[in-house]
Amino acid sequence: MQSTPNDERVAMTAPDIENDNREEYDIVIPSFDRPEQLCRTTLALLRSHGVSLSDVGVFITPSTQGKDDDPEWSRYLAALRSHDMLEVNLLPGAKGLENQMEKAMEWVGEGYMINFSDTVTDIMVRRTRKRSGQQFLAPMKKGLLPALFHHARDLMVAGAFTAWSVNPMDNAGRMSHKNQISRKLGLLEGNFCGMLLPQNWKKCRVAKDHGLIYDVEWSASLWSRGYKFVRYVNMCANHTYRRVGGQAALFEDPVARKAMENTLLKKLAVRFPTLLIWKMKKNASMKTMQYQFSAMGLRPLKMMTKSSGCVEPAEIHHAGPALRKAKRMKKCRQSRRPNVNKLSTDDEDSGKRTKKL
Repeated sequence: MQSTPNDERVAMTAPDIENDNREEYDIVIPSFDRPEQLCRTTLALLRSHGVSLSDVGVFITPSTQGKDDDPEWSRYLAALRSHDMLEVNLLPGAKGLENQMEKAMEWVGEGYMINFSDTVTDIMVRRTRKRSGQQFLAPMKKGLLPALFHHARDLMVAGAFTAWSVNPMDNAGRMSHKNQISRKLGLLEGNFCGMLLPQNWKKCRVAKDHGLIYDVEWSASLWSRGYKFVRYVNMCANHTYRRVGGQAALFEDPVARKAMENTLLKKLAVRFPTLLIWKMKKNASMKTMQYQFSAMGLRPLKMMTKSSGCVEPAEIHHAGPALRKAKRMKKCRQSRRPNVNKLSTDDEDSGKRTKKL
C-alpha cells in the first residue's frame, strides 16, 4: 500500500496471542426491565467471544417492574440463573441512564471501563464484495472481541485519548469504505464504547434527568474538557433501537419523549455552542435526534490491511501494542515504502477542521 502525504496509519497486528500481561478491564451494562433480553443478547454475545462474565457488572434499578411487580433484582437473578450466567456481577444502580452510568463508574473506580447496552446482538464489520464492490455488514468473527478491547486501549494510551467507540451508524452503504479510525468530534456510540476513566470524571458527568440524550451530552462534555476520543468507523453494534424496556419504559408516549429530547438538546446547544448546534432535520423519523456536531478534530487514522503486510480488523487474533513505534513499524516495514509517515501525536494538526466521515 502506498502512503499519501500526511497520512497516519495504525496497524492491527497479531503478535502474541498467548500474552498474559494484558491490562484488565471492567465491562459495565446499565439495564432496566430487560432481564431476558440482556441474557439472550449482550451477555450471550460476550460469552460467544470468550469474554469472562465475571468481568461484567450489570446495574439494575432498585425498583419493581413487570406484570407481577416483581423486584428488578429477583427478575434479573432468575434470568441469570436460567441462562447459567450467575458469575455476572449484579449490582444496584439508580433510576435514569445518567445515574446508572455514574454508579457504573463508581464501581470501576479507575482504569479501563468498557460499556455495552443491554440489547447488543452482535458487532458488525463493514465489508466490500469483490466483484460488485457493494458494501455490506458481516458479524465479527467469534473470539475477536477481546482483541478489539486491547487494541482500543493501546490506541488510547499511545495517542493520549480518553475514550473510543464503534460507529453509531449501522448503514454499510453510508459508512466509510476505508478502514479508518476517526479522531474528529462526533457521537460516542453508547451501545458499545470504552474509556480510561479520568480522575475527575465526575466533572464530565451528564446532568440529572438528561438520560435521553446521554451519549450526545457525554461526548460533548468530554471534548469540552480536552478529553479527545476515537471511533472505529468500519464497525458498529447491532441492536434494536428503542426496544421495550430501558428508556421506553420511562417514556411510554413517543411524542412526549421526542418533545423532552428536543428540549434537552436545545439546552445542550446553549451549553456547548462551539461543539454542537440544534438543527431540525427535514423528513426525519421520531428516532432521529435534532442536532449536529461541529466539524473539528484531527485527520483519521488508517488501519493497514493485508496488502500492507498486516491484517484486517475483523481478522485479528490479538491486538498487541498497536501504536508502539518499534513493534508496529517492524511488522509492516518490508511491504511498505521507507518514507511512510509514522503515527504522530504532534500538535501540528490540532485544531484543524476536518470533513465529516
